Amino acid sequence: MAMVKVAVVADGLSARTQLFSPAECLAITDWAIRYGESHQGLVHTRQEASRSVLRRCREYLVDPHAITFPDGSSVASRVYGAFALGNVWELEYSEVPSIRVMEYQRGDGYGRHTDWSNGAARERKLSMTCQLTAEKNYEGGDVVLYAGPEDSPISRVQGMATVWPSWTLHEVLPVDSGVRYSLTAWAHGTPYR
Repeated sequence: MAMVKVAVVADGLSARTQLFSPAECLAITDWAIRYGESHQGLVHTRQEASRSVLRRCREYLVDPHAITFPDGSSVASRVYGAFALGNVWELEYSEVPSIRVMEYQRGDGYGRHTDWSNGAARERKLSMTCQLTAEKNYEGGDVVLYAGPEDSPISRVQGMATVWPSWTLHEVLPVDSGVRYSLTAWAHGTPYR
């Protein structure tokens, strides 16, 4: 498995590694738009009276084995490798059931949430996002992790993957201009008890 950079930087809250080159990021985005299964990624709050939108974006489900690179690796092998390298918490997981490309346009975002819940997402152990868009091509849209008194925005470097425990509170701030694409995946394992 080849990666652009294998060094992992961990700060206790998250771990990051350079996963894709800018050209590879463009190839992933292009493949998702052309061939990915696309739908609106809307998530509503539970309060039926208000029906406020927690997440607004377009989501592309991609076949991570179909997107390959000249070095023989695939998106799937790179993502599995990034989870292995970035799992500085040594959480047990067994699979990465889906890999998605998210498209956030002006006004799109995802309010504060965790990727783990006692319901449908009980198996999520680790979350990952990888910036696919060059930071000069959009404004806003920062991913912010919350753990303690400090807000921790993740890297906006194109091709940088950030991994964190799925129970971490985080959000995607609204995009002010341009379009932000990111790759998102979750590593699943035995549900917590």
